Amino acid sequence: MTTARSRDRRRSLALVGAGAIAAVLLVLGVSGTLASWTRAIITNDTNTLEAAQALVLEETGPNSAVCTSTDGGGSANTYTCSTIDKYGGTATPLEPGDHQSVTVTLTNTGTGSGPLALGPGACATSGGSPTATASICDVALVTVVCTAPSALDTTGAPVVLSAFGDQAVVASLDAGDSTDCTFDVSLPASASPQVSGQTATQPLVWTLG
Repeated sequence: MTTARSRDRRRSLALVGAGAIAAVLLVLGVSGTLASWTRAIITNDTNTLEAAQALVLEETGPNSAVCTSTDGGGSANTYTCSTIDKYGGTATPLEPGDHQSVTVTLTNTGTGSGPLALGPGACATSGGSPTATASICDVALVTVVCTAPSALDTTGAPVVLSAFGDQAVVASLDAGDSTDCTFDVSLPASASPQVSGQTATQPLVWTLG
């Protein structure tokens, strides 16, 4: 009797255990199914944007002096460069008949393309005799010639600084392209002593785009 009861008890426990396992499996199965119904996911893995093309101008002068239009920082694309003197400076004052030349390289370091132009500002005179009746701005001559892709060459028609006007340098300077421009300034042999000791100052503005 005791042995039969034990067997029945073990059988009952086995049945109960099997039922419990089946219930757990059922719950897990249902839970897994319900989880897939109550949670939906979409992943967008190709979200992109692109910045517009920009023009950036770099000027390289004597002694490896370099100025870039973005040197001002931030979103600015304009910069005043005081380290490149395209007229050669005042270290060696010109005698009548003398001239001096400076070559600069203009490079489009941006990603877009655009026309390159040169815009001379007003020429100003300082120094010299306070009673002078002539201005070096109306006497000193300037020419400029640039290499391909530019065709600018004014060497055949020098002009006085005060008459130096806007110049179309390159019709379209592509990204990565550059041109070398040589400025030559001279004091004619016929220059009047009235301009002696005078200094001419003239801003030159490069515009790309």
